[in-house]
Parts: sequence; structure tokens; C-alpha cells
Amino acid sequence: MVVSSTRAAHAAVSRLRTDLETESWRLLREEWVADPAARAESEAWEQRRAQVRPQMRAWLNRFLEGDIGVERFRAAFDRRTRTDWDAFALKGASGAMFLNALAKHGTHPVKLARCLRAALRLPDDVDAAAVQLAEFVGRVASPSLALDVRGQAQPESVVAQPTHAVFFATMCWHLQDPDRWPAFHPSARQVLRDEEELFAATGNPVRDYLSFREAFLALAADLSLTVWQLEHLCWWHAQRSSMTGDDGLFIYDDVAPRRERGRGGRGVRHEVSSRSTLADRRAPLGQLAVRETPPPYVPFTEPPPLDHTHVQWLLAKVGQQLGCRAWIAANDWRREWGGERLGSLSVPRLPPLGMAPDSQRLISLIDVVWLTGANQVAAAFEVEHTTSVYSGLLRMADLAALSPNLSFPLYIVAPAARLAKVRRELARPTFRALGLHERCRFFSSEALLRALPGLSRWATGPDAIEKLAESVAGDD
Repeated sequence: MVVSSTRAAHAAVSRLRTDLETESWRLLREEWVADPAARAESEAWEQRRAQVRPQMRAWLNRFLEGDIGVERFRAAFDRRTRTDWDAFALKGASGAMFLNALAKHGTHPVKLARCLRAALRLPDDVDAAAVQLAEFVGRVASPSLALDVRGQAQPESVVAQPTHAVFFATMCWHLQDPDRWPAFHPSARQVLRDEEELFAATGNPVRDYLSFREAFLALAADLSLTVWQLEHLCWWHAQRSSMTGDDGLFIYDDVAPRRERGRGGRGVRHEVSSRSTLADRRAPLGQLAVRETPPPYVPFTEPPPLDHTHVQWLLAKVGQQLGCRAWIAANDWRREWGGERLGSLSVPRLPPLGMAPDSQRLISLIDVVWLTGANQVAAAFEVEHTTSVYSGLLRMADLAALSPNLSFPLYIVAPAARLAKVRRELARPTFRALGLHERCRFFSSEALLRALPGLSRWATGPDAIEKLAESVAGDD
């Protein structure tokens, strides 16, 4: 049965947030609140949406009630989402363009109108929503809707992607009841994924939207934010994260890198200097967060980050190349990368380091430790790819509290996009009191991977890793 199977699948990808994860989001909200430009932009954006939403909802209701037909609904929707109705990001491939494609290449207008009205009506509950979305996706993706008026098959490119159907239907629900049906924008999906992994895309857009909705609404309630405020916070954070660092990141218009038309008509990625800031490129208030439309369904446009085991393997290999022995946390020894067990890269036991037993135990739990001589620690690394950044910092904070005179460097290794999160976590009063924000350093797993070919040419010892790191203390 569609409802029961959808409910079971939905439950399988939902999970509760921990108190630490919620606190991390509260810190992010405080940063957003403290940014005057972001708040002004958010308020202007909300005012613009509040102004046009009644008009858009009224036009949608006229179609749903049969007062106007598909063609009249489509024509006005196409024209106005590019002008005065542009506040909801509905002019792109999953909005007006999707509707245009259905009207142009779909079945008879009466059948299409019936299909759209069934999908766009506000569902009573989550089970009804699952059924409506599944049926809509099935109809628009079927070959019968990819025929022209002469019954000739259309190219595969005009067959609607499931994500376009889900985005369009749920945005129409959003226009009718935004507090119950949040917008399925890529920035919100990305930030919920990157910040504590509250959302994980599965490739099934129906299942993903329902999972996203549950996580998004629960988070908005806990942060005392409206749906639109949380949507803007996510957009703001995604833009900020993608425009910082020297790790080859690009400006993202929330779906894909901005492209300049080059010779031959091909799109060229436009690289951004790390010295430029979001403020330097700020558009007029109320116009920034209306540009995104989902691409054909892939979770995100960036390549997937290196996973935790791969980074541990890289750190062990780099340490050996720099003349160190590696200790890898014993509970990870059975993990493999490239057919090689992590345990085979680790010394069989952590040697006595001349410190108290509690400190020795904490060091043994750190992801990767480089050792020199008989019992010297050259560096310690916490890899933060699949766990909360807070957990690794807490282990280092405990070590700093127990052994404040330790002199070896501490590093956090994580995807480049998580640098802002590391800084935010280190802003917690507990960490600042221990001076952890001054002792911890950061480098990205992407930078580590890029640096490997050059290390063998110029590196002479473990201090070389410092060239990859940057202080997470910021300008404090």
C-alpha cells in the first residue's frame, strides 16, 4: 500500500536531534541575528513575500476551483513569476519552466488540469501528501505525458524530472499554508545536511521532502523562528560558507556555480577570491534569496566530501611520509580504505607518554596521533566528517583541562564548508575559558588531498602540516 510503505520509508530516515546539536543551531541563529545586513535582508524578503503571496494564492485557488483553465493559469504564472511574483523562486526549471513544459508537451489540457488540481490541492496530512506526491510524480514522469499534440514521442529531456514535480507541488502547498509545508530549497537541504546531518537525501524526492519537512519544522519551533526566517538563515549560512576559504570554492546561486558564457557557448565556473566578501557582492535587499530552483534530482551539486575513514587513512600515510609513526583510535582499526585496514597503519599500542592515566586514555581515543622518538606526540587530529564537531572538540577540551602544559598542536580536519561551524563551536564559553580557540588549528580534508603530491618534494618533518592549517581563533 502506498501510504504504509511511504510512512515506513519516511520513518527510517527521520531522527531526533540531541541537545548538543540543538545548541549548535542556536549558536548559528545568534550569528545570524547579530548580522545587521542579514536581518535587514530577511525582513525585506519577508515583507515582499507577504505582499505577493495573497495574489499568488488567489490565482492558484481560481485554478484549483475550476474558474480558469490550464493555459490561462500557466501564462500568468510564467509572466508574473519573472516580474512581481519573483519572491518565491518559482521562475526556474522546477517552477514556471516545469509548468510550461507540461502544458506544451503534456496530454490533453483537460487531463492535465485534472492531474494538476489533484496534486496542487492542500493535503490534509502527511499521509495524504505522500499519496499526492507519489501519484503526481508517476503521472508527469510517464511516457504518456511526453507526447506532443500529434502523439509523437518527445525527446527524453522534456520528460519531467521527479524533483521538479515535488518542488512545484510543495511550493504550491507552501503558498497556501507556509507554516505547514516549508519550501524544499537546495540551500535549506544543504545546511540541514551539513549542520549535524539533520537531513540526508536518498534520491527519492517524495521521501526526501517528507523527511526534510519534519526536520525543518521541528528545528524552526525549537529555534523560535518562523519558516521564512529559518529558510533565510539557511540561505545566508550556505552563501557565507561557499564564499570563504582558499579551497577552490565557487559562488553558488544555491543550485550550481554561477556561469559565464565562454567561447563555444560552454559555461565556465567563475572562481571567487577568498578576500572578497558576501557584502561586496550583496544584491538589493529582498532580491538575494529568490534565485534558487532545484536541479534534476541529485542531492547537491558539489562532489561528496571525503569520508571519515579515508581521511584517517590519509593522515596516517602522510604522517609516515613525514617521518612519524601513527596511532589510530583502536575502535577504528577494522575499518578499511582501498583494501587496507586502518589497524595495519597504526602502532600496536600507544606508548606511555609521561602523563596522567586520564590524559593518556583521552589521547588514545583521538582519531589520529603522530608520534616521534620513543614517546613524543608530534600532532593530534580529530576528523569531523560523520560526527558533530562538538564531540571532537570536547575530547580535546578535556585533554587541555587535564594537561594544560601540553605543547603539541591539536588539529580539526573537516570539509572546508565546516570552518564556520568549527569557529562557532569554539565560541562556546566552556572552550574559550580553556583557551581552546587559541590552541586548535583547522585544515580541510580537501586541502590535505590536494597537498599530497607536493609533500614528498618539500616536506622535511611533521611541522609541514602547519602549512595546511589556519588558525580558527579568527580575529579575536
